[in-house]
Amino acid sequence: MALLSKPSSSPPAPPPLPPKLHQAFLRAKLTDGSTVEFDSEPLASGGEKIVFFTKDKQHVVAFFYGHVNDPGERRRRLEKILGPYNPTIGGAQSDYWRKHFCWPVGIIDNDPNLPADFIKRHNLHRPVLGVVVPAYRSNFFFKDRTGNTREKKGRWFTGVKSRKLVPEDERGNLLRYLQCSSVMASSVRRLHFAGLAHSDLSHNNVLIDPKHGDACVIDCDSLVVPGLAPPTVMGTAGYIAPEVIAGKKQPSIETDLHALAVLIYESLLLRHPLMGPKVRSTRSPEEDDLLSMGAQALYVEHPNDPSNRLKPAPEIPASRLGPYLEKLFIKTFVVGLHAPHLRASASEWEKGLQKTLDLVHPSPDGHNWFIVAQGLPLECPFSKRKLTAPVPVATFLRHIKRPGSDTLDFKDDEHALTVWNGQYLYPWHARSNVSPLDAKRDTVGYFTFHQNKWYLVNQSNADMLLVDQPDYLRHGHAVELTPGLRVLLSLEDGGRLAVFDFLTP
Repeated sequence: MALLSKPSSSPPAPPPLPPKLHQAFLRAKLTDGSTVEFDSEPLASGGEKIVFFTKDKQHVVAFFYGHVNDPGERRRRLEKILGPYNPTIGGAQSDYWRKHFCWPVGIIDNDPNLPADFIKRHNLHRPVLGVVVPAYRSNFFFKDRTGNTREKKGRWFTGVKSRKLVPEDERGNLLRYLQCSSVMASSVRRLHFAGLAHSDLSHNNVLIDPKHGDACVIDCDSLVVPGLAPPTVMGTAGYIAPEVIAGKKQPSIETDLHALAVLIYESLLLRHPLMGPKVRSTRSPEEDDLLSMGAQALYVEHPNDPSNRLKPAPEIPASRLGPYLEKLFIKTFVVGLHAPHLRASASEWEKGLQKTLDLVHPSPDGHNWFIVAQGLPLECPFSKRKLTAPVPVATFLRHIKRPGSDTLDFKDDEHALTVWNGQYLYPWHARSNVSPLDAKRDTVGYFTFHQNKWYLVNQSNADMLLVDQPDYLRHGHAVELTPGLRVLLSLEDGGRLAVFDFLTP
């Protein structure tokens, strides 16, 4: 039952380690024949492994405690993770994934040269199994208000008490949390694309950097490998899918999707999507937790069942995050909460977050960002300040080329762009078949507000088409935004038609 207890509002402190008397380094041989030097005194320890810094502090060596239950299975799992399932080697996006996964780079398997006293002192047993992984990037650490250096685990930023210990300049804003969430979704999508499941996604195993809008998935040495390696953990309290808590399923890609949605909801709204006031059992807190997160779990913003809604109602409901994310929260926490196969996929979350990033608008206070879209108030929910001027919005339609036809045919792309002064257009805005992960960040245009008029300026090396003129918008030229203006942003395959309108206060 302890596993199902509600998570604390701040990350647990690691167990104290003995003070270093002197710096000494040991050497271990990896399975690829190379060697690694590491500090003989541990950096940290957890439930499964004890961790040591390498001499150059660019990596850490993590040894598995005690006797590994199935060392053969564990070795095969690691070999698959480092080999055919590894997104950080080869491929056009390997550099991107190397930044956003803390992916293992080497295995230590029964090195006979590890000293016996070292093995005994750290509760290791032969054959000793270890893994080498990159050290966390420097932007994933911060100094709290007491001066202690902390890893940027999400609970620091979403917990009510722990957030107060985070310096103001590290807390970020909605724009940065959307960017963090987008990286999380992209990374999980990449795992699932390979058939892998993390099995323990939580704010302990995903680092976020709200200051810069960055994220990194860690603890990748225990992934569920299809047909080879079953899950070794059930997950972390608060993120375990209801069917796992109810004892009906093992961790899998489908249970990852529940945990990912919880991570995104918590990151953006600073609360848990299932933890409401409804009591399921008065016999014990443990049984109430078991039912609340398991068989009787209920979304706190369920549209038809108010029994678990927060009181008072939160100032910022999920609907204020815009239409794309609200739809995905409903799909995962209402439709798919007890029907795992109906949950939103990581790819859907990635696309929904990318679309939502196109709806953010600077707050009049100059510090915050908020979602501006059709049907939402033109008021920043954080600063309570209102926009006083009309806001241009572009609705995107996808250009469809039909064989043998010279006519311009378009299909609704279910994607809109909220315009603000100085905003750029990128290739993935101009063409529906371009991904932000693949495209260079060269701008193809920008918006500017000049003498009380809005303009789109073409910065690309290709013409845009003013559909109703008909005329071309050449490089370096501008067109005034007016209601109903239609601009074909690219004449290439997948080119998008932007139809402009204005939201008025």
